[in-house]
Amino acid sequence: MRLDIVNKIQYLAECVRKNTNHKNSFCPSCGCEESGLVSRKYLVTALRRCNGCQLLFRTPTTDLTESASFYQEDYVEGFTTDCPNDQVLSEYLETSFRGTEKDYSRYIDVIYAAGASPGDRIFDFGCSWGYGSWQIAQREFDVECYEISLPRAKFARNKLGLKVHTSLAEVGAGFDVFFSAHVLEHVPSVEESINFGMSILKPNGLFIAFTPNGSTQYREVAQERWNKLWGMVHPNFLDEQFYKNRFTQSPPLISSNPYSIDAIREWRITGSVDHHGIQLNGDELLLIVRKNT
Repeated sequence: MRLDIVNKIQYLAECVRKNTNHKNSFCPSCGCEESGLVSRKYLVTALRRCNGCQLLFRTPTTDLTESASFYQEDYVEGFTTDCPNDQVLSEYLETSFRGTEKDYSRYIDVIYAAGASPGDRIFDFGCSWGYGSWQIAQREFDVECYEISLPRAKFARNKLGLKVHTSLAEVGAGFDVFFSAHVLEHVPSVEESINFGMSILKPNGLFIAFTPNGSTQYREVAQERWNKLWGMVHPNFLDEQFYKNRFTQSPPLISSNPYSIDAIREWRITGSVDHHGIQLNGDELLLIVRKNT
């Protein structure tokens, strides 16, 4: 039986057991005990919105120990997690990943439009085996990264020459950009990850995150797909309601794909998000926020 099927069966069985403990329905980000039901599937798991921080989160929740164990041993997601052999890796590097599902050119365009420049220090949070960090580094950025999986971190370090941390405690400050692509939906606490990202940024540094889109606008146009984007592997479901509640001091840019580079440049210059290029009905959500001075 395939490992992902086995994992799902084990996950559903664990949900049945954990649903007997009310603490497994507390918000994993802020700890609030009150939330409202948003969606349900497989009878034993639900998506709820925290009454405090407004995060959409899956119940029953997953604690830090369970999460670390899962990403070390059981997490399987094709290209994202499968380290390639030397021949395949050579082909990827020769083409700079063009034509693959992990072509980061559109993400790098966003990084530039938001105000980053060659030579800036970028921290890639959750780099897997390094495909994205390598591409960012090729555009003359100074890149450091973090990966929870020790085998994938070792691959990124040894095969791609990247500076990869496996402990956030060893990461210093002074970065121009905190970047993450499809990571915040996985973490045990979104709030802790945001706080960490902000703590390592310089004043006026950029926090840039891409995640699956949990917005109501996307749900209205793609209900079935929307409902598949939260669950076992994605315990958090990010949307504009959570981000606007979280970032009140420095107005963020929040948009979904396809991204308007003009709108991002306008936000960089004016701080305004009133632009026709901003919409929320795509399947991927973008957050850009500037650290207050």
